[in-house]
Amino acid sequence: MGMLFGPRQKEKRTLGVLRMLLALVIAAFLGGALGLIWQGSSFFGDDTETEVLTADTP
Repeated sequence: MGMLFGPRQKEKRTLGVLRMLLALVIAAFLGGALGLIWQGSSFFGDDTETEVLTADTP
């Protein structure tokens, strides 16, 4: 009965675990690096510079 439809072939499908692991590691390092760059940059900072004014009184 098995020969009616041809020989059985086992399909070995890989999940690509090593590819997924590599992609996860690369994404983690890139995310960390971009986070450090973002934290160190002053492009989007809400820091307002404080200005101290002194007045001379006569």
